[in-house]
Amino acid sequence: MVQVILDDNQPRSVSSSYSWWMLALIGAVVGVLYWLLTLAVGHFIIDPLFCGSSSSAVTCANSVGVAGNVAGVLVATIGLGIMVRLRVLRPLIIAVSTAIILWGLSGWTEGLGWAEIVAWSTVLYALSYVLFSWISRYARSVPVLMAALAIVVIARIVLAL
Repeated sequence: MVQVILDDNQPRSVSSSYSWWMLALIGAVVGVLYWLLTLAVGHFIIDPLFCGSSSSAVTCANSVGVAGNVAGVLVATIGLGIMVRLRVLRPLIIAVSTAIILWGLSGWTEGLGWAEIVAWSTVLYALSYVLFSWISRYARSVPVLMAALAIVVIARIVLAL
């Protein structure tokens, strides 16, 4: 009888192929879900809790931003679950980096029409998922983390200008 010996010193691949269109599709779906969750959280949670009294006028004035940030956390968690289910390589880096870069997206798109908001959310999430999944293809984790961190820091600095 043959005995199988597993060697833990040899790395095993999580996913043998890189499918950028699949990650773009996941990002696009997550972008639409972000818009829906921002509306739902704002309408059913933030506005009834904080906009009923005049004592929390600051929170009520920024209800779209708060709802978008809550939706961003929820969407990052949902996107992480989808990518884990599909065995995407380093899904945590993709989900967290995208969430950090797109933090405040609802504030950026606040004055636009709903179709424009959906379009921008879809495009930005799809591009972010593709970018960070492309970076995550590299075999070693430390350079991947360093590259993702550098992109996140540069993007947040540029967005703050």
